[in-house]
Amino acid sequence: MIHTTPHSTRRRGFTLVELLVVIAIIAVLASLGFAMFNTAIENAKKTSARVCMGNLVQACDAFYEEYQALPMAGTSAIDAEQTTNNQLMAPLLGLQNAISENPKRMAFFEFKSAKGKGQGAHDGIERTENRAELLGPWLNDQKTDRHYRVMLNYDYDDQLREPQSLGNEIMFERRVLVYHMGKDGKVGGKYNEDNIYSWNKAE
Repeated sequence: MIHTTPHSTRRRGFTLVELLVVIAIIAVLASLGFAMFNTAIENAKKTSARVCMGNLVQACDAFYEEYQALPMAGTSAIDAEQTTNNQLMAPLLGLQNAISENPKRMAFFEFKSAKGKGQGAHDGIERTENRAELLGPWLNDQKTDRHYRVMLNYDYDDQLREPQSLGNEIMFERRVLVYHMGKDGKVGGKYNEDNIYSWNKAE
């Protein structure tokens, strides 16, 4: 009689190399997913900033149409840059403390409320009864770096020049230009790469 050795029916386990390959594949897939998620979040922030800036341009233009002057016109006789702190936002929102500029107390600007409070506020209007600030969607280290920058044509000559740090180009037939310094909260040279603009910026 011939005896045969039965084959083992037990499954062979993963070798260490196979296990490391599987872990590496999972890590690569996870990093790709994380990168895509971060990209989607960043794109959403840029979209929010662009919508906000468009509303801000319209609000300043509407203010001009109503009062034949831009907000904070008494601060400059030439093109000047303002930030979306309380001094600019109060007249655009019709707050009581800006009644001398906006005696009808009309609300020219509307946008969502900011997320967070105090030093953590971002992505919207942080408002109380007597003050308001408009903040961008990035949680920059300094709260002032979250403000939008607004170039206003106070000499009303239909020529509005960009800030020198952005290129110093002249925009024609504009009363208002708005930009945000982006995620890095800085402006000038290489720091302009993540800026968001209300106009078609020539690179």
